[in-house]
Amino acid sequence: MAMADNSNSAMRLSGLPAASDLLAVLAGCALVFLLHLYARVLPTAALAAAWLLLALPTGYGLWWQARLRRRAWLAAWLRTDASLRHRLRGGVLLLLRQAAIALVLALLLAVALTRTAGPAPWLVLLAAGPLLLLIDAQARSRAAPQVRPAFLPAFGWRVALPLAGALVTAALLLVALQQAYPDFRDVGLERAVWHLVDREQARSAALQGVLELAAAKDALRLWLGQQLMPAPGLSLAQLAGWLVLVAAEALFAWSYLLLCIGLVQGARLHDRSRR
Repeated sequence: MAMADNSNSAMRLSGLPAASDLLAVLAGCALVFLLHLYARVLPTAALAAAWLLLALPTGYGLWWQARLRRRAWLAAWLRTDASLRHRLRGGVLLLLRQAAIALVLALLLAVALTRTAGPAPWLVLLAAGPLLLLIDAQARSRAAPQVRPAFLPAFGWRVALPLAGALVTAALLLVALQQAYPDFRDVGLERAVWHLVDREQARSAALQGVLELAAAKDALRLWLGQQLMPAPGLSLAQLAGWLVLVAAEALFAWSYLLLCIGLVQGARLHDRSRR
């Protein structure tokens, strides 16, 4: 067992993802795909459990990164014997703040996963985890001679998350541009909203309401885009429409990658506990 753990550590510093890290992100992709398949037929209690299951690794990853950032800040600004180190190191308040962010991100991710249609977005998500790990491993391998070992994992994620997030967002945008959308140019806003809202079905009344809100948001975006952007050329309305689409896909990608980071950190913690 120790030989396997040492092999994982060596792989991470050689510029290649460790086997346990890859297994963690692939298992996470499989779990969110199961949520996508069964969310609409699950009762509210099961959906609440799935929501918490998504929030736990996301929250752990956020909390772990926040603690390391706080440690680095304290080490840079305060003396080792300063009394403020204990007060500012981040305890319950830091944990609660990251937990609140994780709950919001998990809810947004769960809704987006439930409404994801077609195989193309899932191919992007399947590749997103290994891509994140590859960038992380490369960043840590190249920075290992210069970065303090205690902060090397955090450095890797700080590099990997924005780079992988940008690539995944770009891929999701390309997928979105290839999809067919309803033509709302000759209908009113109310009809457009009801057209998309009526498509949403779920066993849980709570999920049904959330899905209908998300569908109404999409209908409003499509209707405004088709009403305000008939002319060629880039207008202010066109720019706003693009920004909304980019923001939505970026938030989806960011939430999923944070889930992957939390799963990987949990796998690494498990590896260390077995040594």
